[in-house]
Amino acid sequence: MAVIVIVDDDPTVRLIGTELLRSDDHVVLEAEDGVEALKIIGSMAVDLVVLDMLMPNMDGLETIGELRRSHPNIRILAISSGGRVGVDQLLRTAMVLGADDTLVKPLRLETFARTVARLLDLPPGGQPPISARLGLD
Repeated sequence: MAVIVIVDDDPTVRLIGTELLRSDDHVVLEAEDGVEALKIIGSMAVDLVVLDMLMPNMDGLETIGELRRSHPNIRILAISSGGRVGVDQLLRTAMVLGADDTLVKPLRLETFARTVARLLDLPPGGQPPISARLGLD
């Protein structure tokens, strides 16, 4: 059983993600933004953060940077539907900053579940080199 934090300002995304992951017997906590997520992560051990990129107060990119400084072994799945920058550029930046994987919203449930399972199976500190994560190898 893993502890997962879903961080998204959209309550519908949090609800769907939470229900799917709880059905796999994970402990799932929710946060509306990066500030709230960091408070949760600072108070307990967390295995995976599912992190939206565009949120108020502290966005996903800022949150990734802080998580990599304070909790380098935590797994991060960056999610986004894009914005002014565009989804591809935003998620590519998330990978450069330290996300372990990315998914485009709306999330396909089967792909989401498979990605979460794969990330939870990675050994601590087992993140591949940035060139591999960006498909540059």
